[in-house]
Amino acid sequence: MANTIAETIEILYGINQETLTTDQQIALAQAYAAFAQAERLEMINQRLYSIQQVLNGLALRVAQP
Repeated sequence: MANTIAETIEILYGINQETLTTDQQIALAQAYAAFAQAERLEMINQRLYSIQQVLNGLALRVAQP
């Protein structure tokens, strides 16, 4: 996942916005927004995974006699 994020950042920030048409600038802004949303979802996913690990640990302790 980290490679995909790094590659996406490289592509997005490598675009010369001054040469884009209005439609292309709009599309680029939408790409930035979608990327930001994907990053946020990845952060949420990581937090949920951490919570799941804690809950699994608690469940194992409770299940032991």
